[in-house]
Amino acid sequence: MSVSPKIDFDELYEIENISEDLRYSYFNSKLENGKDISLSVKISNQCHALLPNVYNISFGPLNARGKINDKAELSHADYSRVFSTILFSAYAYLKNNPTHYLGIDGSDNARAYFYYRALQRNFNFLDKYFRMFGVKYYVRITRFGKTQYDNPFDFEDIMPYPFRIRKGEQISQDHMYNYFIFNLKQKGGNTQ
Repeated sequence: MSVSPKIDFDELYEIENISEDLRYSYFNSKLENGKDISLSVKISNQCHALLPNVYNISFGPLNARGKINDKAELSHADYSRVFSTILFSAYAYLKNNPTHYLGIDGSDNARAYFYYRALQRNFNFLDKYFRMFGVKYYVRITRFGKTQYDNPFDFEDIMPYPFRIRKGEQISQDHMYNYFIFNLKQKGGNTQ
């Protein structure tokens, strides 16, 4: 099934249990089978070890240990509302923390490609609120430790710094960004 969410901050699920610092929130999504599922949005309280001021955002249902299962495969009735709600939570957090950046991990190539396509399809809307960046292979390499050099990846294609995502940019699935970074677009300020 091909999913193409349309991001719209006027079409959200009701966000519940928002923490005071806006790092945690929950909302209920309806699945295709008619059941409701609680989805959590969590922003890390520590910045990324190698990217200053970048805080990871994760989302998904909670597993049996109370941790977010960000690899869960769910069939939502309204993907647009789900992703709009998640990104609105990110926007609310960044409004309170304008010097922070939020990072989303495309945990595998299919998910990373989905995120990139969704960013491109919603670029005009998202560009009003965020500056968006992509990092190639970064998360998959650092997931095993900062000092691991025995790695199966093409080091010529690894770029350990963020590239600004531009509208209409075409990137192949084989050389995809795997980590996506957002920060708040400042009104009337420098947007570069």
